[in-house]
Amino acid sequence: MNLPKTAKLAKVSIALAVAVLVNWSLPGTTVFASNPATEAFELGVEKLQRKDYKGAIANFTQAIQADPKLTDAYIQRGIARHELEEYDSAIADFNKVLEIDATNPVAIYNRGEAKFHLQDLKGAIADFDKAIEVRPNYARAYSDRGVAHGVLGNLPKSLADLNRAIEIDPNYTDAYYNRGKARTGLSDPKGAIADYSKAIELNPKLADAYANRGILLYGMGKKTEAIADLQNAANLFQQQNNRDGYQQTLRIMQQVRSASDSK
Repeated sequence: MNLPKTAKLAKVSIALAVAVLVNWSLPGTTVFASNPATEAFELGVEKLQRKDYKGAIANFTQAIQADPKLTDAYIQRGIARHELEEYDSAIADFNKVLEIDATNPVAIYNRGEAKFHLQDLKGAIADFDKAIEVRPNYARAYSDRGVAHGVLGNLPKSLADLNRAIEIDPNYTDAYYNRGKARTGLSDPKGAIADYSKAIELNPKLADAYANRGILLYGMGKKTEAIADLQNAANLFQQQNNRDGYQQTLRIMQQVRSASDSK
């Protein structure tokens, strides 16, 4: 019986049968005085946090019209556009920031993220390289560069970057999760299981980590633990309204149970 492999890497909470998309964190702002730009910007941040991305874009646009050099507004508008999968528009916003501040690491990093989602992996890696050059301890840039290397099939480079991300931030859930993917591809199931376990410890609702750990446990002959993990994954996928993840996990569970019954 051949169960699905888990050698590919994907993003952040941030994209695979096991998805890890980037959990955007809002960079600190440098605007303090009360003025129309500030007021519009703050409203945009509130809407962005509520996931009202279109409303946030409208407010950030107002802030930019009031202060065309307000780089934070371009960054946040770019993030909102990224969340709406308007990657080209997001890149345009990050480029505008870099016209004003050529070494802004947040803009460089987020532009790399957008390029990643446009399948421009080499361009994404170049941006992550630059972000790390500007900010040497940028854990997210290391982590996401590691993911990009993994997608390109360079698992040793992927592992090295993910190791560095975890050295910088020992509580970086996505880095552990993606390192589990890399270690799976490098035929290190015990290491991968340890990483998925750490990711689950940090985020008990990470359904993909349960699913991948369950598959690896089954491959090691630990059927009871495998089924328990897969059941946890299915429950979480269902709670999170992830229909595809739920159905895929149920199919894998059925395969595991059928194989066990036939022995």
